[in-house]
Amino acid sequence: MGISILHQGQSNLVKSLFRQYYLNAKLELPNDIELREFALQPFGIDTYIRHLSFNNVEELREYITNVNVPLHLFYSSARYQLPSAKNMDEKGWMGSDLLFDIDADHLCNLRRVKFCPVCGNLVEGDRCERDNVEALEYVEMTNECISRGLEEARRLVNVLENDFSFKPKVYFSGNRGFHVHVECYDDCALLDSEDRRQIAEYVMGVDLPEYDEGPGWAGREKKVISIDEQVTIDTKRLVRIPNSIHGKSGLIVKELKSLDRFSLDESLSPFSGFVVFLPYINIETEALGRVIKLQRGIPIKL
Repeated sequence: MGISILHQGQSNLVKSLFRQYYLNAKLELPNDIELREFALQPFGIDTYIRHLSFNNVEELREYITNVNVPLHLFYSSARYQLPSAKNMDEKGWMGSDLLFDIDADHLCNLRRVKFCPVCGNLVEGDRCERDNVEALEYVEMTNECISRGLEEARRLVNVLENDFSFKPKVYFSGNRGFHVHVECYDDCALLDSEDRRQIAEYVMGVDLPEYDEGPGWAGREKKVISIDEQVTIDTKRLVRIPNSIHGKSGLIVKELKSLDRFSLDESLSPFSGFVVFLPYINIETEALGRVIKLQRGIPIKL
């Protein structure tokens, strides 16, 4: 259940929990923090606050704990001469890192349930006819599906290391996929969108020969890696800050030191303890490796 559908009292409670987390969170930031634009989405607002600039992590921490507690928190893949400039052309682009995005939910046929936030009834369309409100959608992310996304990340890392001599880092996105981040300097940083498109198409197997055996392209296992091409070609993309909280799931954006040890479980939560809540709907679902049975109107402790 997304944080955006909580009522005001619940939202204030969650905001307080996020603030407490950020008071001591070990955010993973680039060494050239002063050259990066920062952006965030505060609680209760649908738009982002952009063009923020900080000289060090403590300045950032002061802002996100005492000025605007973030539901989502980002820095730019690009380096700028003036990262706080409001006009993108005035920022002075100096190059950017290379990003890849793998959405596990694009690899699986996930169960999606739409329901009314007022009456709790399941609905077929986008609105509840009874209450005339927009339906909410719950998407079940299973360990099986996230494992498929992880396998794509593993294969992508292999290509980037062996074919391009890059040194990528892999991060759990905090929600339904993985981010693969190559820190770029010199020529790599100055790649334009077309250069990055060619890398993306290489990874995706665009125009791959149809024969199955041989070196290079033809010998690659399965030959196609599923990535979001638009993320890779964008030279001014925003990056979720590692160890920040993903506002939709409440889970941590986390670097995977080993691709063999990742599991979608409670270790990804920044919070401990338990919560009691009243479910909107009747459903049996998998969440963080556990099967949970919810019954509408019956309190459950998790």
